[in-house]
Amino acid sequence: MLGYAIRYAVNCGDLMDEVKIAEAVFRIFRERRQGCVDYMLNGNVKSMEHYRELMGNLECLNHVEQELKSLLDKQEQSND
Repeated sequence: MLGYAIRYAVNCGDLMDEVKIAEAVFRIFRERRQGCVDYMLNGNVKSMEHYRELMGNLECLNHVEQELKSLLDKQEQSND
């Protein structure tokens, strides 16, 4: 869904929509990441399996964020 929204904004040539979508997605990444960290720091981890799950969530958020940044950088370079 996110990829479609970004492609649509890019194909329509509306850079402002692309920027707004990216800002919203990055805000969601930050909020979710902070939520996981806060959860762990507050001693809510129930088991090693639960800890691994939370760490996996953090890794996934970081990975997807990097991929999105990379795609946006490529799009910016192709627009130049």
